[in-house]
Amino acid sequence: MKENGEKTPLVDPRLVQLGEVFTPAAPIQDGDLFSGRNNLLLRIADAVSQRGMHCILFGERGVGKTSLANILPAFLASTGAELVTASINCDTNDDYASLIRKLMHEIITVQWMRSAGFGKDFTVERNPLSQSLPENPRPNDVRLLLQSIDVKPLLILDEFDRIVDRDCIRVMSDTIKTLSDRAVPATIVLVGVADNVDSLLREHRSIERCLAQVRMPRMNAAELQGIIDKGLERVDMAVDDAIKWYIPAVAQGYPHYAHLLALDAARHAVRNGREVVGRDDIESSIGDAIDHTEHSIQDGYLKAVYSANRTALYEQVLLACALADTDNLNFFSAQAVQGPLSHILGSNREIPAFARHLDAFCKEERGPTLVKEGQTRRYRYRFAVPLLRPYVLLQGIAKGLISADILR
Repeated sequence: MKENGEKTPLVDPRLVQLGEVFTPAAPIQDGDLFSGRNNLLLRIADAVSQRGMHCILFGERGVGKTSLANILPAFLASTGAELVTASINCDTNDDYASLIRKLMHEIITVQWMRSAGFGKDFTVERNPLSQSLPENPRPNDVRLLLQSIDVKPLLILDEFDRIVDRDCIRVMSDTIKTLSDRAVPATIVLVGVADNVDSLLREHRSIERCLAQVRMPRMNAAELQGIIDKGLERVDMAVDDAIKWYIPAVAQGYPHYAHLLALDAARHAVRNGREVVGRDDIESSIGDAIDHTEHSIQDGYLKAVYSANRTALYEQVLLACALADTDNLNFFSAQAVQGPLSHILGSNREIPAFARHLDAFCKEERGPTLVKEGQTRRYRYRFAVPLLRPYVLLQGIAKGLISADILR
């Protein structure tokens, strides 16, 4: 019992508060907790400011595209842009009509109506813009509708890659072209998982001139540390300066893992009466982070490394793949695996010693965990599920196969 009569909380409230600021299972909604990406936000803002220009934001899964889309309206408002935002998630059942109806349902029109009789009273009618759509809307219907409102719409279509209806993609491309050709004051932002624009729009090159192409890479260490610092500041905590490199190094550019590790490490520190997160807290949290990773990632790892033969090296070779240097598209060569594997095993290993493992990882019975491109002896590999890579590193650290210091 406290001296002033207040009850002592059963648990430290920071344990709950930390779950509100670090959200590994959900995109960021609070702009104050968003870190970095200023250059990407400015590129999108440039597109929004130019009449006839639209935007496509693409990149691999887990790099924070939805979080950026969530805080985009507030960022644009801070620049003085006056917009009305409609933001929706696409799904596999959507066709063009359903997408447009979902978007227009998010925009509410306000109309003042004089009351019946001779009085001066007015009533306000609020209706979604979707009520003005024809039964089977086409691009020109959308153009006319958007031109009829007196504020510039920002239309965000997240998870655009989930659309399987090819006609929907074609007509959405036509819509962008129509809005651009007629200089309609509206901006469409498409967001999706893709390596390039062609793979998202499926070769609709006719709209390239009116589409700002913004590729979203993985976050750098400073941006990831910004996420951690901002979150901990909310609960009057911090990370020991000497190990600020640790979580960003393991997270490998993915904010999901930065949130996951920071949450578990900070809670470990709180339970042990510390306000500064240290190395022991992070290392003690790795097991929890492994357990709290989504089951599809856990299952993918087990499928990749399982072997009845205890001398099999699938686990070690996959860890070496996770440590391999990559190019801009996250591809790595067999040669890039050789050095890390030799370090893990404590002896030099030539490529023939693990080439069959790389080949096996590309087959259905082990995932496929890797995808490969190129020709024989010149293959390039990358993880089929990018978020598996940091998980493999966490497993390697937890099992003592590597020290996190190798990532520094």
